Amino acid sequence: MARQAEFIEFTVDTPTFDTPTVDTPTFEAGSDNGATLGALRWAGLDGAPTVVAVHGITSNAWAWDPLAHHLAGAAHLVAVDLRGRGRSYDAPAPYGISQHAADIASVVEQLGAPLVLIGHSMGAYVVEMVAEQQPELVRDIVLVDGGAPLAAPADGDVDAALDRMLGPGIERIRTVWPDRVSYHSMWAGHPAFADGISPDLERNLLSDLVEVDGGFRTAVSEAAVRVDGHDLLADAQVRTLLDRRQQPTTIIRAEFGMLGGPPPFVADDVRSRYPQHRWIEAAGLNHYTVINSAAGAALVAQTIRDILLD
Repeated sequence: MARQAEFIEFTVDTPTFDTPTVDTPTFEAGSDNGATLGALRWAGLDGAPTVVAVHGITSNAWAWDPLAHHLAGAAHLVAVDLRGRGRSYDAPAPYGISQHAADIASVVEQLGAPLVLIGHSMGAYVVEMVAEQQPELVRDIVLVDGGAPLAAPADGDVDAALDRMLGPGIERIRTVWPDRVSYHSMWAGHPAFADGISPDLERNLLSDLVEVDGGFRTAVSEAAVRVDGHDLLADAQVRTLLDRRQQPTTIIRAEFGMLGGPPPFVADDVRSRYPQHRWIEAAGLNHYTVINSAAGAALVAQTIRDILLD
């Protein structure tokens, strides 16, 4: 039976779990400008710990829906929409990894620290920075296909390098789609989803849309993406986060990159450069499917369960 993220009632009579309820809390951001961040919270079993999840650069909190289902009640999962995305689309600047880290730290404080944090892609750098700057808030972190230094542009043109790295992602956030069908068709033709789009994944992808004059657009601010991308590619503090992290950390690395094939997002030589960390190779998965496919979500969920039991 396909799992659904919806407002439902459930009763747990045994240590089994089917479909978690999801609600939409808000949190005060980590700044003085009165910003409020949207989030999704999937309920786990009574007494389960809370895990905070941070999405990638052009994504939103719904990216973690598959993980919530595969956790099978082992944790309450809180996924935050970063500034300029999803329900935090209108949260004001500043953007940047440091600001996102301050925002996530504020969320953790409101939930009750210390907590396990997990980040995918850009979100991995955010949770690394939270752990570095406010370690008392963090029980452990999991980095999913991110958190390692990216190749800096040889010519210094960060915007061009960001366009190359994100590929269709930039065009996607600029486009006004006439209807949901056209948006779905774009994803169906994306090389990262050559194996097809399941009904659950379809729902999660379409959650990215907001209605505007002329159709629909994604709830992603290009201004936020540009600032955050500059940090990933050119900010010395962000680029050396993994260099400074001495605590052994779990890093899940997808075999393939953002376009569904080689090279991987986390380069092949990175594992040998950071042997102190626990590396998990996600064979056959790419930068997207490592969290939003059944196989990827199951792998990440088992990783979290192992950490929570440690």
